[in-house]
Parts: sequence; structure tokens; C-alpha cells
Amino acid sequence: MVAFITFLLKFALFFFIFFLALILWIAYTFYKQIKRTRRQFNPYDQQEGTETKGNTVTDNRPIEKRNKQVIPDSEGEYVDFTEVDDPEPKQQ
Repeated sequence: MVAFITFLLKFALFFFIFFLALILWIAYTFYKQIKRTRRQFNPYDQQEGTETKGNTVTDNRPIEKRNKQVIPDSEGEYVDFTEVDDPEPKQQ
């Protein structure tokens, strides 16, 4: 009877360790997937030494200069507008 209880305890411990390892493995793969996706969509997370495919422009300026407005609000295209009164309405 004692041997059977010992066997059950060892079996339960084995299942506990197996499921704990399985949960840790699933959590690790989930973490890797999130990290890979975040790196794909984060333009500021540049890795050194990676090869790029196609034409890629990398902006190495500080963030303050990147977000700076290029054309000030005081500059722009101005068009003189004059309203012309039509003396005769067009008839169709």
C-alpha cells in the first residue's frame, strides 16, 4: 500500500513538473512573438549590422529635430482673391 502511495506521489510530481515546463514554454514563445512584433513596428528600435532589403532611408537625427515643423506657419502660398460681380446672369 505504501508503494502505491509513493508511486501516486511521484506520478503527481511528474505531471506537475511537466505542466509547469509546458506553461513556461508557452509563455516564452508568446514573449518572443510579442517582442518580434514590437520590433517590427517600432521604427526607433534599430539594430546594428542588419542588412536591409530595398531602398531604406534611416533618419539619425534626434527626435526633437525629427518632429520639428519644416515650414513655419508664417510662410505659405498667398493668393489675392477678388470677387467679380457678373452683370448678366447666364441663361441656358
